[in-house]
Amino acid sequence: MRLGVALLTAALFASPRIQGPWGVAYAPTDVSSPKPAIVFLHGMWSSPEDSCPSFESAATRFGFLVCPRGNAPLGDGKMWAGSYADAVRTIHPALDAAGALAPGKLDRTGGGTLLGFSNGAYFAAEVAMKEPGRWTGLVLLSMKLDLDARALQAAGVRRVVLGAGDADAARAPMQSLAQRLNTPAVEVRFMSLGAVGHGFPPDMDQRMCEAIAWARDASFTECRR
Repeated sequence: MRLGVALLTAALFASPRIQGPWGVAYAPTDVSSPKPAIVFLHGMWSSPEDSCPSFESAATRFGFLVCPRGNAPLGDGKMWAGSYADAVRTIHPALDAAGALAPGKLDRTGGGTLLGFSNGAYFAAEVAMKEPGRWTGLVLLSMKLDLDARALQAAGVRRVVLGAGDADAARAPMQSLAQRLNTPAVEVRFMSLGAVGHGFPPDMDQRMCEAIAWARDASFTECRR
């Protein structure tokens, strides 16, 4: 009985969701005013359907959660391949579709946040570099990256969260990169994903709420509701 009530409550308060060949998107919890896009690019052998739910409760507090589908097949899932121009052929249609969840409320002019896991983290950084002024915060997870603080600043990125599990091979290089990149112009911090390898911890939603809040320079109060 308690489980049934819990599931009903979760369903009642879940954000409206749409799905298509382009991926999955969720509306913000509050659509009384325009909200930014919070775009998550999944990793290899994955899909929006199996990875996006881990970010729903975190991201929809701040904006539209948009999870485009990778542009290249890999096993039973997808991955990201090619260049920025190849990736946005999926990412931009996903943003277009997400706007239908609350017409006129998706603000695509700037102030968005890009998230990426593994292979998706590389492409999230690429998108930010190629679309200056649109993405002020990045949350890049579980991928050894080569980023330049001056290039991030020129693209209008103000805050970056780098994160990985304690047993992930990407942890040490990402931690080192966070230390090298951190400047007054572009603040960078490392976040542990806990005692996991190359994957998501059980409390991913809470960790991501705090990561997104910090990347957006928003109040952590949203994460305690």
